[in-house]
Parts: sequence; structure tokens; C-alpha cells
Amino acid sequence: MKLPLNSVPFFESVKADCKQLIELGLWDVKMARLESWLNQFCGTEEEFFAACLLDQIIFRTKQQFESGLRSLMRSNLNGSIFQNTPDLDLLQKLAGQDDPKLRLVPVICETDPPTKSGPLVMRRLQRILQLNQEWMCWPWQASRCIREMGIDTVVFVDDFLGSGTQFENFFKQWEFNEHDSGIKYFYAPVVAHQHGIDLLARQLPNVHVVSAETLGESHNFFSKKVWMRLGQGGISADDAKSWYLNFCSSRDIKPHKVSLLGYNDMALTFGFSHATPNNSLPILWNETATWQPLLER
Repeated sequence: MKLPLNSVPFFESVKADCKQLIELGLWDVKMARLESWLNQFCGTEEEFFAACLLDQIIFRTKQQFESGLRSLMRSNLNGSIFQNTPDLDLLQKLAGQDDPKLRLVPVICETDPPTKSGPLVMRRLQRILQLNQEWMCWPWQASRCIREMGIDTVVFVDDFLGSGTQFENFFKQWEFNEHDSGIKYFYAPVVAHQHGIDLLARQLPNVHVVSAETLGESHNFFSKKVWMRLGQGGISADDAKSWYLNFCSSRDIKPHKVSLLGYNDMALTFGFSHATPNNSLPILWNETATWQPLLER
């Protein structure tokens, strides 16, 4: 690759910025982990690419994630379910003793462990917003609630919507599409990618997607827009992608069931402190005998 003239100071500047973010508590990443990850890049070319990855990372700490949850529940979701009502109407109903005829349901398969993101979101919601646990249920319990308790609104909670295929499979697996058309379904991930929003609008038009933050094509690490800035005319998006794929092959980075561009080839550089979506580039989260990841999967 023909590196920009400022590639060396760019690497040093980005590295210093990342260390400052960690010191200020704006990244929940251990300093030693950052150093270990960076030490795997050798020479000016590899270090430049590492700096480009770090420059593009969007990282949400525990506090930022919980802030997104509050915003989602108090404003965006509240306004979608109860139009022309105060922002706290939804939370007051979910914290009260009277059945709101609404259930919060985590996005999880029956065989998934409790550490999956859906249950984690439920626990965070209950803790930070003091919701009544009676109005939360597992997906395998939701159908009974709909049939026997007159539930007319179901809110599926999650941390991240990527391609949309996983939620589509979840929705059909638990046969929510078999219920009466009068049931209102809301899918409420804290962060959603526009690709997944569009797919669910086509495949599950009875599900309304509401999020606190939305990502788009500009968040693809190998988009032309990203590399017009990073490459400064010397490196195209296709050149960067080819370099990345060769680098991963040379370092034996081979994620299980996911391409080197992440799930559905979305090539994101997004992560939470509690987990990294598999739509993000595996170079950030995949751990092997020869590769130390930067972010937790």
C-alpha cells in the first residue's frame, strides 16, 4: 500500500488518544489489552492499518449503554407505544402493580446461556429503572401470556440489531407470527443497523423497530467514504480490504461461522463493554492461539 505521508504521526496520535480514552474511563478496555493488541502489528504498514481500525471504533461503555437504555425506554419506545403521552408513561406502567397488558421479552433461544445479551439487557433494565419483574417473561412464556392474560403488546429487548436475520429466525422460532394480528410487536435494540431495520420491515412488517442509536453504510470499515479520508487518495477501499484479508490469513485469524468481514459482511468496528457484535471485524474480537483480541466477544 502507498501510505499517506503522515502515517507514522497518525499511528502515534491515535494510540495516544486511545490511551487517554482508557485513562478517562471512556473505554472499558484494559491498557495492557490495548498494548498487547497493538504489539501484534509490526512495521509502519501494519501499524498504520491498526491506527485506522482504532480511529474508526465506536465503543459504548457500561454507562453509555445504560444511558441508551434509559433514552430508549423513556422517549423513543414510549412515544411509539403510547402516542401523545408523557415520556415516563411506559416506565410508570412497567414499574406499577396493575398489569399493563404489555410484556418485555429478551431476544434469546432456548439453548442460549443466561450470559447472552438479551437477558443482560433485561437485568440492566430492571436494575436501573426499577421495573416490576412480573411484566417480564421468557419468549417461551410469552405465547401463554398472550393467550391467557390478554397481553396485547410485546416488546423484545436486545442490545444490537445487525443484519436482522437472527431476530427474524427468533421471531419465527417462537411462533409469534402465529398469533392474532391484533398483537402489537416492538423490537427495541439499543443500537440498530439500517440494514437490519430494512430487512425486518420487509420480512416482519408487523414488528416495529425502535432504537436509541442507528448505524448505516458509512459505518462499514471498507466503505468508500471511510477510505477517502483514511487513504488520502493513495489507498482505495478495495485495496484496504485486500490488505486486511491477507493480513488475517497470515495471522491465522479464522472466526467460527463468520466471515473475516463479520456476520453478513457488515465490516463494523462497533463494540460494547459487555460484548462485541459478530457483525464487527473479527480482527477486533476473535481470539486464537496466535491472536489476542482487543474487545470482548
